[in-house]
Amino acid sequence: MKLFSNKGRLRLKGHKHLTSDVPVRELDLKKVPFVYFPLLANNAKPITPLVKEGDLVKKGTRIALREHMYVPVYSSVSGKVVANKVMFNPGLGRPCPHLVIENDFKNEEEKKALKVLKDNPTKEEIVEAIKEAGIVGLGGAGFPTWIKYNGVKDIEFILINAVECEPFLTTDYVTTITNAKELIEGALLLKRAADASKVVIAIKKDKEAAIKALNQELTNYQDIELRLVPDAYPMGWERTLVEQVFKRTYNNLPSECHVVVDNSQTAFAVYRALKEGKPITERLLTISGEPELIKDPANILVPVGTPVSVVLAEFDINQDKPLMVLNGGPMTSTALRTLEVATTAPSGGYTIVKPIKQRVDNCLRCGECTYSCPAGLQPVEIKQAFEARDYERLENLCVTKCVECGICSYVCPSGIELTDTMKRAKSLVWLRQAQQQKKEK
Repeated sequence: MKLFSNKGRLRLKGHKHLTSDVPVRELDLKKVPFVYFPLLANNAKPITPLVKEGDLVKKGTRIALREHMYVPVYSSVSGKVVANKVMFNPGLGRPCPHLVIENDFKNEEEKKALKVLKDNPTKEEIVEAIKEAGIVGLGGAGFPTWIKYNGVKDIEFILINAVECEPFLTTDYVTTITNAKELIEGALLLKRAADASKVVIAIKKDKEAAIKALNQELTNYQDIELRLVPDAYPMGWERTLVEQVFKRTYNNLPSECHVVVDNSQTAFAVYRALKEGKPITERLLTISGEPELIKDPANILVPVGTPVSVVLAEFDINQDKPLMVLNGGPMTSTALRTLEVATTAPSGGYTIVKPIKQRVDNCLRCGECTYSCPAGLQPVEIKQAFEARDYERLENLCVTKCVECGICSYVCPSGIELTDTMKRAKSLVWLRQAQQQKKEK
């Protein structure tokens, strides 16, 4: 199949209407006695505490640092540091220590949490400011934003991804409507950071309110364009989006075809950090799901580090029926093992669905998973190689290019859970590669 053709793009029921036009809620700080910050990153790299038990902190105090790729962490409340607690970390896939801050409910802010940039900053100053602000991708991946811009050359376009193709989630949409000007200003800072020629904001063509909000602001700016894209999944995957907007492809990074991609909320966070001196201390979450399980879905603003159990307690959820809470949308996420997990900056929301009891039949060799894969992979072949622990074949099948979009499982007529196998196969290859590199040193 031809990569990036209409094959590998699905039309899904978005269920966006459940929260897209509902007023944004804000979690009462008095209901958040403690916030929690993991001390291991999703890649298992350590996050070093910069405070100790008994220290007093304010909202915006730097409390920890991930030295690998350099990501500072800032407190989301004012209060006191208390003993570490081991909690499950969904991104890591296992429990790990968390730094715990007891909320004093005063909401005192660090006056100079971040340095505010003056007018006409250099690209080096912008990259350094993004780095010190600890900004990561807010579309789900959580990759450090400053790394995309550090020393980058020959960039033509900054592509702002406001597509939000995952069903149920609407935080990008709501943020675009309410903060269109700030989003645009943040995008222009990213343009300067990459010394790019133009900014393109991509959004689905059916997002009328967000399109209107952006168009009203764009009349005041040059070198920035709004591009409408089809309502297809996974249009929000940067490879698909770059091909859709620019008709360009690349091997590893969008910068190879002179493009840098950032999520719309990341652009907004850049503006807040560099122009208002505010690090990421709060997160807008979509709490939604099947109507028979949650009666009042909405977007809610919460302090980073708030336990999911505290957030969900604000909603009318039918506890009399079996349910699962997904750590994100239904296509790319897995069910939480426990609700005692901390929200993080990349968290986009939590979806409540019924447990799935799916009959699994033998593979029909129909090829639907290969036909539908947007990355052009062969999921069934990868599954067989994984089960045989054929490392060389897994590498030849390019399993590490899987983006875990969930399409292969979604389209399989036999009900085979291919996406989970793809994830495990990727981890196996990465582990094998790390072991080989260790031996070579």
